[in-house]
Amino acid sequence: MRLVENRKLAWAVLAVCVVVSVFLLGGAALGRERGQVLKVFNEGTNPSASTRQSMDACLDKATEQAKLMVNEAELHLGESELTRSMRANAEQIGSDLIDLDSRYAGYIALKDQVEQLYNQLYGAVDQATFKNFKIAYDDFWGQDDMMGRDPYHKLAKGYNDLISGFPGGLVAGLTRQGALNTFGG
Repeated sequence: MRLVENRKLAWAVLAVCVVVSVFLLGGAALGRERGQVLKVFNEGTNPSASTRQSMDACLDKATEQAKLMVNEAELHLGESELTRSMRANAEQIGSDLIDLDSRYAGYIALKDQVEQLYNQLYGAVDQATFKNFKIAYDDFWGQDDMMGRDPYHKLAKGYNDLISGFPGGLVAGLTRQGALNTFGG
């Protein structure tokens, strides 16, 4: 019997080809897609712009504004549990060493802390003293607004939709390429 005429062998070769193409090529394609979405998170959609406009840059700027608010509040009210917690939270969010889920959870907590600090300081100092805090406060929420309009949200959702079906979910699970945090988008 000739090798070319063996149907069982042909079916086995076909199955191997299908598995290799779905899992290896599909895994590589998912990896590229995930990498592109994360690149947009870190660099934005226009990396050649003179100012980096990305989710990562907005997070960094927002945490800097939160630190300024903490400094201003401590100058007039002294250190408190809230200011210590905000400072630690801002340091964690600004770190590129933690995952996106942790950065997002920290940012949500920081937004609440910013409002608490605003309410504490607003009633405790005069308007002239409050001015510097208010500038940082407005800048913080400006960065939040920019993050809300960033194209990363749509790209991350598209990637998550891609891996939610078959065979994308199977390939993503086998290659450990889980869902991306959409940062509320």
